[in-house]
Amino acid sequence: MVVTPYFSLLPLVVAVFVYCVVTPPTRWCKQTRGGLLGEEYIQSKQDAFNFARRVVDEGYSIWDEPSTNWETMFKAADNKLHVESRRITEGPFATSGIFVTRATGTITGADADAVYGHFITPEGLLLLDPTMDVVEAARYIERYTKDKETYVDVHKSFNAMPPGVTDRYLLVLNGYYKKDRYFFCKSIIHDSIPGASPYFIFANETSSALPVPATTRDEHGERAVNTFHFHIQPTQDKKGAIVRMVNYVDFQVRSTMMNWLISKAFFPGVYDRIEAMFGKASEK
Repeated sequence: MVVTPYFSLLPLVVAVFVYCVVTPPTRWCKQTRGGLLGEEYIQSKQDAFNFARRVVDEGYSIWDEPSTNWETMFKAADNKLHVESRRITEGPFATSGIFVTRATGTITGADADAVYGHFITPEGLLLLDPTMDVVEAARYIERYTKDKETYVDVHKSFNAMPPGVTDRYLLVLNGYYKKDRYFFCKSIIHDSIPGASPYFIFANETSSALPVPATTRDEHGERAVNTFHFHIQPTQDKKGAIVRMVNYVDFQVRSTMMNWLISKAFFPGVYDRIEAMFGKASEK
């Protein structure tokens, strides 16, 4: 799964750097703090669902954090979309310099079940990344199923980079909790592609063989890391849907660029595409 169409936004790069000179991301979110779950070594179905439970808990806890610990990055004039970011000051990603960003938006006229049902298909993920290869998105390395409503996939996604820059890839666990309309995508360690991001610390003791020592570049490209959460529910009046998302991505490039793209450029486009397909305007 590809959740980061950032480098399809290359025409914006000049604007990004101009903006960063005026208001550099290094000045953002200085009074915020918190953590984010790191990668985990998945060797079995039990490992996968134990980790999945913690990931889902992470998503809900991030949305429950008070706004006083977040800085507003975007707020629509009609208040239908609010995007906030905070720093990561605890845990393995504290040294990355990349912010975690959350968004809450209301899609008037949308049916929550219809949006979720489409979103978790390969074609539906084009809502996140219009440049994605849906054939590749449908492939997974391994699947673990709890019941017909709950399953997780080990998945590798590819992210093409500009000429002269090593391509990036993600090795993730995708979680599908259909009853709750919840989806997540979280970087992991798995024997299918040995190695890890620079933030993963291998345990000193283990009963199983570990992957090769942590490395970020191999025959697949440069390993990136991400955390993505998606949850949707009907509005109280049942006339629309509330979509909540969380995103963190480190492509091992300058944190200034990543923070601008994640905090400012990503979510408004995603919500616009969801609204265009499922919102009230789509009925006309």
